[in-house]
Amino acid sequence: MILKSLSQKQNPLDADERGQTRMVLLSAYIRVCPRPISFFAIWLVLVLLLAFLLAGCATSIAAPAPTETPTPLASPTREIIATRAPSPTPESKIETRTPTPAPKIFASFDFLQDYLTNRTYPRIIEGKPWFNGSFNIFQYQQERAGVTYWDFWGEEEDWVTSHHMWLDDAGKWQYYKKETLKGATAFLLVDRAGPGVMDKLWFTHDTTIWLNGKPATQEIVEWGNLALLGNLRIEVDNQVAYDGAIKDWFSGKAQKLLPELAQIFTWRYREIGSTGNIIPIPYQQRIKVLTYGGAKPKWFMATGITLPNDTRVKSYSNDDVRIEEMTRLAQNVRAPEKFIEQFARQENFDLAIQPRAPATIRFDGAGTLGAMQFKIAKRFDTRRIALKIRYGDDLAMDLPLVAFFGERDQLSLHRSTPLGIVDTGDAYLFYSNYPMPYQNGIVIELSSDNAIPVSARVALSDETHATQFRVLYHPGEKLKVYGPDYAVQLDGDGKLVGLVLATSDQDFEKIPKIFYPDKPDVEDFEKKPWANGYLEGNLTMVDGAGNTRIYGGHEDWAEGGYYFNKGFTDPTGGSNRPFAGILRYRGDTNGYATLFRYFNDLSALRFKNGLALYFGHGTWKNNFPVRYAATVYYYRARP
Repeated sequence: MILKSLSQKQNPLDADERGQTRMVLLSAYIRVCPRPISFFAIWLVLVLLLAFLLAGCATSIAAPAPTETPTPLASPTREIIATRAPSPTPESKIETRTPTPAPKIFASFDFLQDYLTNRTYPRIIEGKPWFNGSFNIFQYQQERAGVTYWDFWGEEEDWVTSHHMWLDDAGKWQYYKKETLKGATAFLLVDRAGPGVMDKLWFTHDTTIWLNGKPATQEIVEWGNLALLGNLRIEVDNQVAYDGAIKDWFSGKAQKLLPELAQIFTWRYREIGSTGNIIPIPYQQRIKVLTYGGAKPKWFMATGITLPNDTRVKSYSNDDVRIEEMTRLAQNVRAPEKFIEQFARQENFDLAIQPRAPATIRFDGAGTLGAMQFKIAKRFDTRRIALKIRYGDDLAMDLPLVAFFGERDQLSLHRSTPLGIVDTGDAYLFYSNYPMPYQNGIVIELSSDNAIPVSARVALSDETHATQFRVLYHPGEKLKVYGPDYAVQLDGDGKLVGLVLATSDQDFEKIPKIFYPDKPDVEDFEKKPWANGYLEGNLTMVDGAGNTRIYGGHEDWAEGGYYFNKGFTDPTGGSNRPFAGILRYRGDTNGYATLFRYFNDLSALRFKNGLALYFGHGTWKNNFPVRYAATVYYYRARP
């Protein structure tokens, strides 16, 4: 709402002066009138004079126009309420104020656009990240995170337990609670104060290997045992936003999503080993998420952001989704390699990389590189090309070309929204839709020890921002049995927008076996490793201001479950979602996995005074001597 002063401009003469002026005019009128003057003429003059005096008097006592006052924050209406200001005294000075702009009121669609338009740079409002889930705080507090795969509620475990708790905005761990809803036990997953936005709700379930033989086998393969949870209820600002079958929320039926939108914003167990929905749910005062009328959830995760107290959001309702506009924008996700065509200014370059002679593209001044593409014939080895980008004299990234667009040493085809590599027949197309603001010029450099021709295409805009897109590349580190977490450190203030973790060389046979103290020939079941078990390790992200987010498994932050594979995902071996998934996977003792997650503008973790990422690497106390390599994409505010 806005506060205005609409006081009218006042006559510079006061009431007495205006009366004297009118008498002088009357005298002048009588002097110039012809004589003899008739009684009728005198009467007419007096009538006109009386009307003139009354009009002046009315003008002199009229109150200023009403002043508008803002509606209180808690009021559901956005209408301006007018109040009448008191009349100014003759000595008062009338002050005219410049109207202040109305504060932005964020609705779900504002955040949905960020999924669909690649608006990922830090132009957004500040916020504090939060997470709720089945993460096991008791094990996490043990030496090197203890048993890392116990991030679930056991069958006999009570919902209210010190093993599973959630971290509030003040940094204190809180118990989960139960309620009674419609005569049934309700499990309270999220109960947080606003303003804020929930950006994801996610479940995974017992693997189908353990569900074989149960009725409705095809339903279980498609959805896992999601239906056993009963109903889902989401309350926003003391209003029910959804209350119904849990499956309808994750199929898109609850929001009436068309199939092409449901494929972007929701997913199911068959596709990636988990069930999820990333429709943003804004709340001004409070959000509650519950399941009721069914079994206790075993695994779940919800993530979101608490916004500054003065932020205004529109309480979520399904009517905010705006299906028609979302369907139009969905083409950016369904065909991300064509996103560049939306820019009015595009430039093409035929580059020739030579040994010891890099090919460069340079732009001076300030602006934003909105999209970037390289097309390279298949007969050339793209793994031998390096990419560098500089802002002025500042090196923003230096890494293999295939690592920037996928993983460090492999050409892994995928079609994700911000980055991807696609087969065009006789060539590979590498595309990036990450906006890259620059303030003092930008230089893109490609180098190789071979001669390689490259067709380049870039899109530019005049937008300017006080941030820069950067990439931190760790080429790989062989970790030690029972060693510390694999750590990556970012500097400054900014936000994390992408993460790729490539894993290999797990050396399964080198993992020590742990036996029961009283049964020296029996291996301790809780501490027994299995192939690719290092993916059970936690990912902990913490910044210099204490903001924290913890994922209880590496498949979790990549939106999957059960390592994306047990013979029931489609395609078998993994899945590529628009924003997350798996690029490569092999599940035996010589196995490997490359996971990725591109965080959209809402889910991107804001950080202050640097950000540390800690990757666990074992089923128990980091017991896998695996090799990790990471590529981290982020925006950093200019100092």
